[in-house]
Amino acid sequence: MKIKTAKLLPKIDVSYSNGGIYLQRVRCGKSNCKCARGETHTAYYYFARVNGKLRKTYVRKADLEELSELVDEAKFNRDRRRTVLKEANESVRETRRYLRENKDELEKQKHEFLSQLIRDATQPLIENKAK
Repeated sequence: MKIKTAKLLPKIDVSYSNGGIYLQRVRCGKSNCKCARGETHTAYYYFARVNGKLRKTYVRKADLEELSELVDEAKFNRDRRRTVLKEANESVRETRRYLRENKDELEKQKHEFLSQLIRDATQPLIENKAK
């Protein structure tokens, strides 16, 4: 006995992160159909680039809402990731700019810090020797 599952999504072998769903007008190819006279059918397709090639996959109307939510969520995540990367890159640029502009001052502070660290570490040794 075969069991039908109503909740199947179309077989798409790519992630949803790089594609979109589009409505297309199509012809079925039957000679006596209305689309042969110019009244085309409408169908939804998922388009995505895979290894540089554009792939087109039919989306059943029953799966359209669920797949649309997945694609919208992936687009939101993609846009958010792009924004975070831009902000991180800008932060790196600002840090590099600050380091270039304040190199001498930072070297001076580093030298003072290390000198103080050495003094603090050697002070107990000098006091023990003096006793």
